[in-house]
Amino acid sequence: MAGSAIVVGGGPAGVLAAYLLARGGVAVTLLESRRDFDRRFRGDSLAPAVLDYLDTLGLADEMLADIPHARAHAFRWHTPARTYTLADYRSASRRFGYYALIPQARFLPWLAGRAEKLGATVVMGARFRALLRDGDGDGGGRVTGVEYTRDGTPHRLEADVVVAADGRSSKVRQVARVVPTELGANLDILWFAVPRRADDPPLSGLDLFAGPGTSVALLGQNDSWQVGYQIPAGTLPQMRAGGVAPVVGAVRRIAPWLADRLAALTDVNQLTLLPVRITALDRWSEPGLLLIGDAAHVISPVGGNGINFALADAAEAANRLVGPLRATPVDPAAVDEACARVEAVRRPPVDREQAFQVRVEERTARALREHDTRPPGFVRFAARVPGLPRLLGRRSRLEIAGPVAAILQP
Repeated sequence: MAGSAIVVGGGPAGVLAAYLLARGGVAVTLLESRRDFDRRFRGDSLAPAVLDYLDTLGLADEMLADIPHARAHAFRWHTPARTYTLADYRSASRRFGYYALIPQARFLPWLAGRAEKLGATVVMGARFRALLRDGDGDGGGRVTGVEYTRDGTPHRLEADVVVAADGRSSKVRQVARVVPTELGANLDILWFAVPRRADDPPLSGLDLFAGPGTSVALLGQNDSWQVGYQIPAGTLPQMRAGGVAPVVGAVRRIAPWLADRLAALTDVNQLTLLPVRITALDRWSEPGLLLIGDAAHVISPVGGNGINFALADAAEAANRLVGPLRATPVDPAAVDEACARVEAVRRPPVDREQAFQVRVEERTARALREHDTRPPGFVRFAARVPGLPRLLGRRSRLEIAGPVAAILQP
């Protein structure tokens, strides 16, 4: 009989991990604290490398056909003086030369439904309470399962491994024996959405507009624009006192064609705050437990790659865990070694991405304070070198392992 796994958290990493483990023949239970998969302003951009990976699983074409979405073929940085193309994705993949901007509220239930068809158990409204452990050592011994509540009723569930994928505010991380370190906390982003119309200007869909003292992200969705207004970290109270006028004014300056759609934005409370945090852990696993995605490494939303790194973690985790969990009997030491290997493979690219994001975040925060509209030097350099944007588009910082044969088999 195959071993078992519990995945805590129904975000992109958790749902993909549950799907892959179930497809690999593992008995897996996915616990999601919310009653639905509604996610707003939480990373909707699937990179070409992720689309290629989903294609190897036979999922990409069906997903793109089933879920209305937009496609961004480039990332562009706009200033009052000119527009810079930082990355051109048209040759990043043989089939998918774009980022697919797919709402998580559609992507997550779509993939969770396919996981259930493969035998995964999906429990909505399951609020994590504690890790179960064996032994009586300091803080307990090996993780053997979880406690959670649903509709006020406590439950205990045991498994051979627990995979924590419960996001940047991970409850599992708070009780695990890991140590977090804040690497960067200089920016916050205030998000809101406005309708998209057929005659709107043909932006790339991944656009950043820099103005004196302002920085605004404009992300294209199938039927809306997501607008992100960046502010120095911790300055929301001042924003509340000053009202929403600076946000409306900044968006009207960079996208005057949105002016009539901004009339409904009258209060700061209509904005969704997303703190830009970059957090690292001293380790991603302990016996019986593996943390992935933002639970293991909070990646800034700047650049929109948090979701893609989380999906790459899930792919690596499933690749490593399916073999040990299908063994009879399951060897706990082999499971723990698989968890350690996930970190060994995934941590280097994550560390590089976080170091890059710290530099970008610090520079952006300084530009906001100094009213500097110039893009960073690497953006100006990329625009001056012929062919470099396409090269940067092909050489994504995302690294994702192909699925093992046990997952690919019917």
